[in-house]
Amino acid sequence: MWRKNLKKITKKNKNPVSFGHGVVKKFIKNMVGLSPLEKKIYENLNLGKDKKALKTAKKKIGDIKRAKKKEIRLIIF
Repeated sequence: MWRKNLKKITKKNKNPVSFGHGVVKKFIKNMVGLSPLEKKIYENLNLGKDKKALKTAKKKIGDIKRAKKKEIRLIIF
């Protein structure tokens, strides 16, 4: 019963990403490029095979939510 009274920890309170960390991450991504998995998904997206790209991402990553996030990031890229 006492667990109901505890304040739930939200995602943004749990692990905030600092500004510097985000900048460094973007810089490294631009220098290194895409991983083989990301290249495969990116090619499928360019060919118009969205469903195949999502299936590949889900198979490798393991979770549909993470796969959709990865797909959106690559569409923006």
